[in-house]
Amino acid sequence: MGKYRCSVCNWDYDEEAEGQDFDSLPDDFTCPVCGAPKSAFVAEARGKGKEDIKTTVAEKIIEQLEVFGVKYVYGIPGDSNLPLIEAIRKSEKIRFILTRHEETAAFMASAHGKMTGELGVCMSIAGPGCTNLITGLMDAATDRSPVLAFAGQIPEVYLGSEAFQEIDQIELFKPFTEFAETIARENQALKLVTMATKYAFKKPGVSVLSTPTDILAEKLDEKVYSIEKRIFSNKTAPRDDDVQKAADLINGCQKVTLFAGWGSRHSGKLIKEFSAKLNAPVATTSRAKGVVHENDRFSLGVLGSIGSKHAAKAIKNCDLIVIM
Repeated sequence: MGKYRCSVCNWDYDEEAEGQDFDSLPDDFTCPVCGAPKSAFVAEARGKGKEDIKTTVAEKIIEQLEVFGVKYVYGIPGDSNLPLIEAIRKSEKIRFILTRHEETAAFMASAHGKMTGELGVCMSIAGPGCTNLITGLMDAATDRSPVLAFAGQIPEVYLGSEAFQEIDQIELFKPFTEFAETIARENQALKLVTMATKYAFKKPGVSVLSTPTDILAEKLDEKVYSIEKRIFSNKTAPRDDDVQKAADLINGCQKVTLFAGWGSRHSGKLIKEFSAKLNAPVATTSRAKGVVHENDRFSLGVLGSIGSKHAAKAIKNCDLIVIM
């Protein structure tokens, strides 16, 4: 006597309790909970220690995200991502932010990445929920925001059968993402989450993982990866002699104007100190608007066709532009 588990909803058929061998059940037998066919059932592993595994793939994915410093996940719950939602509910470090539309979730994840430099995470259900992510993810891709999206998918056992809400998610996202793969087996989960995170930070850009529901419900007891050995911060700095050349150039000019771009978005305080020391005005690109508050005495606002005339005049009349 043994047990057979529905790979869609995790319901167990216990031969001893049911009083009938699973193999002797009719071919049209379906799961009494979710209606999955007999072919969706798998024999419960009887290897040593396997029955003692308490954690699922979804729980391990969330544990891995915790290690990577993720604090928020934006999205909408549904049948195809409920294992992840349940894992987040159990987490003490990650908070789920419910949105009214998947597009909003993607935009929030994109904004999160832009404003903090940390990984923005969003999720959707299968089918239309997945396609609704596109606009927000495209925003993240074009603005180079590190985002990881979990696209809910129908059970892996149904893939290729034109099942309800089945679409080719990888082909959908591939043209504009840095990384897009399907977690097709439980032992791929942690490696793919780590790879997706690395690629999101690399450019930075968007990574998408397609997550079939039945795979998320599988048992997994692998150890999560440490952030120190897997995710690296690619911080750069100029050489000392280049800094000295820039300083000499600045000291030799009378009218210096600072021009701050998107890359300086986390350095507003330093730019203000630099501006005050040089007694130099600061203009910004449209994307960097607000890096230095526009009420600041040295702020000129945005430079460009939608910018201020003061910024344009300062750039035109200065003898040195320091671009940051």
